Amino acid sequence: MDPTNSSTSLAFEVAAFNPSIIVGPVVLGALVDTCLFGCLVIQTYVYYANFANDHRAIRFTVAAVFATQIAHVMCVSATLWNTAVSAYDDPSKLQILPLASAATILFTGITGALVESYFAFRLWNVSKKLLLPILSLVLCIIAQVVSLVITVQAFKTTSIAVFEVDQNMPITLALTSRVLCDLILTLSTAWYLKNQRSGYSRTTNMIDRLVLWTIETGLITSLVAVLVISFFLAMKENYIWVGLYTILASVNGNSLLALLNGRLIFRSATNEKLHMSTLSGSGGGRNKQNPFVINATQTVRGPPEVFKCDKWEV
Repeated sequence: MDPTNSSTSLAFEVAAFNPSIIVGPVVLGALVDTCLFGCLVIQTYVYYANFANDHRAIRFTVAAVFATQIAHVMCVSATLWNTAVSAYDDPSKLQILPLASAATILFTGITGALVESYFAFRLWNVSKKLLLPILSLVLCIIAQVVSLVITVQAFKTTSIAVFEVDQNMPITLALTSRVLCDLILTLSTAWYLKNQRSGYSRTTNMIDRLVLWTIETGLITSLVAVLVISFFLAMKENYIWVGLYTILASVNGNSLLALLNGRLIFRSATNEKLHMSTLSGSGGGRNKQNPFVINATQTVRGPPEVFKCDKWEV
């Protein structure tokens, strides 16, 4: 090998190095992921402070997601250090796949599997049908198995460029399975909830709010996964897809906690309506007592079984 040509090639690579599309996405993704982890900590505290009577399986799922996210944010922080500090004076080090990044793939897959498994059970609990929940679980299992394979290969590979080429199909398959699973769970749950609308205006309004909340918390995970796939397939030469993939696990975890803690909103709304009914029936003499009884009964009776706050239903 001609040392002159080697030096010229290295000088060209360093000159062509653009930190705004290599280091920038990783740093920004790590910062956003840290903020999302802070939100997850708060949401976890709110959950255990208000829903200590939930089924132990739900409480275990929340604890597992929280523990996985602790490991995930540690790996992301290590990746950030490797990118912004260790490779500061030598951009060629950015082509080396850190072990922390490989571990991040593992914890991202575990978080996604935990969240999607709970959403699949929720879909079954709302619909009382097995087809769509089982289909969602199959897609979840496919994504998880492929993620484990990718993780093993990531620990064996040292070059990011080689990893992107060799794992192009598995990464696409895993992310596509996640997107399809999330879409099936979100849209199907919203559909079955919509069909539970009744003639009671209070119940109808509450179901409409729950449908909107389900779509908002469910589609955000699909959107992030779609962006990861898009940038991975279109722009492998930069790390924009890496920055987006960094926050995928935190978005999944926060979507689960947001859905569970969202029951506080419906609980407070029900209590407020009951209070207003009490006020409307407390004045105006003896003739106002019967409307009070009717209004209070309708307020408590309005929400269907799906709104029970201390059961599996959410």
